[in-house]
Amino acid sequence: MGQVWGWGYGGEGQLGLGTRVKTVATPHVIPCIEQSALGKGSMSSSMQVSKVLGSYVKGIACGGRHSAVITDAGALVTFGWGLYGQCGQGTNNDQLRPTCVSSLSGKQVERVATGLWHTICITVEGHVYAFGGNQFGQLGTGVEQAETLPRLLDAPSLESMHAKIVSCGARHSTILTEDGKLFSWGWNKYGQLGLGDSADRNIPSPVSIDGSLPTNVTCGWWHTLLLAERPV
Repeated sequence: MGQVWGWGYGGEGQLGLGTRVKTVATPHVIPCIEQSALGKGSMSSSMQVSKVLGSYVKGIACGGRHSAVITDAGALVTFGWGLYGQCGQGTNNDQLRPTCVSSLSGKQVERVATGLWHTICITVEGHVYAFGGNQFGQLGTGVEQAETLPRLLDAPSLESMHAKIVSCGARHSTILTEDGKLFSWGWNKYGQLGLGDSADRNIPSPVSIDGSLPTNVTCGWWHTLLLAERPV
């Protein structure tokens, strides 16, 4: 069915229940794809129509205080804290209920990852979009300006690249391409970008992994892990 359940702290709407409830101690279903009955007319009033494109949820992600889900039709839905635009709705308002990121309509989102203040998603074409807080370059846009709407990353380093996996740390981001190339950017105080230094980056920067083929990547708060295969 692709149902989403949530529990815990919901003060900014990150549980998608329509309220700022502080404590939810048991799992509750989050209505990410609302159904509404059609009015009377040529079609049966018992039929349902989705307000969000799709019939079930296939992907989920939790940020610091915001949440994101992907439907089977590739629609991106966000809810929760919006102070830095991390919900991608064009405002800095909190989203108390799951809300479709309308500026990505017409694009099919395949993957999503959320950081402390930012969100990054990948479309089926392998394009990367970023939005939210950007104090340390974690959006990869080349500047430190926050984005309240999804912005396509068009850095030369990503030209002709097809991104397939994305992960966000607190303030840094990584993607892995279809052909096993790894890129990282954002906050780098502890070397979490893997670039041999501790300088922040505001554009996707290639990470060298000698003698191995990366197959997956995941970011912690201040660190990064990579899964790779060794050539036979």
